Amino acid sequence: MIRKPVNELHFVRSREPMSTVELDLDTLPEKSFRYAQLVESALAPLAAADSRICATVYVYQGPSVNFGNYGYSAFFGVAGDRRVLGALYASFSGARGLKARYSDQIQQSQALREYHIEEGRLWQPEEEHVWCASGDDEAGAAEGEGVEEDEDDDVGQDDKGWEEDESDLDDSATLEGSGNDQDVEVAAPAVRTELPARFRAARSDASVGSICRSIEAVFGLPEGSVALRGPEKKALRSDASIRTLRKRWE
Repeated sequence: MIRKPVNELHFVRSREPMSTVELDLDTLPEKSFRYAQLVESALAPLAAADSRICATVYVYQGPSVNFGNYGYSAFFGVAGDRRVLGALYASFSGARGLKARYSDQIQQSQALREYHIEEGRLWQPEEEHVWCASGDDEAGAAEGEGVEEDEDDDVGQDDKGWEEDESDLDDSATLEGSGNDQDVEVAAPAVRTELPARFRAARSDASVGSICRSIEAVFGLPEGSVALRGPEKKALRSDASIRTLRKRWE
């Protein structure tokens, strides 16, 4: 496993609404099954096939009626290489029993940063300010020494960036910290502008990150200010489920 602090990764930002692939979370085959398995099977090979790809995947979870009935969906938006969105759609739509579609646009501020492709690898948050990717790397192993491996730790959002040729960017995407905030004009269809106001109870299969985002949006709190913690006072990972949070407190 290779680990890097977030300020060594070049996350891509999009100041324009991002097109999405929507996944109906109610059609996941098992309660223990998470979409991360489908994302990894789609994006890890894509990253390995072309080390030039640099893209960041943002995910928003919320209620939806786009599949003909009221349900709960995850919307995957991509800032960067356009092939990433297509790979996600192919993985979701090709999975037996799952419902997926190209869907509404989302703003980056609505969503949680969950995946990143760079240097031929698929990166995911491991713990606060640390992301990891599969592979063997002596330097990466050294960086990870002393890092407690708890798959439900939360993820920090601090990051810096770099400059890159805009030919690899999608929907006015810019690399964080580049200082070259040039926009690429794109024709955008109608944008989902409303977030759900408030929920009576968080769904068990919702992610910790999406619930934190919802709380921040409802109460007008700064981004990253809300964290859900276990009894040991350690923040859970953003992609951990609310079911995991509840079990820890039982």
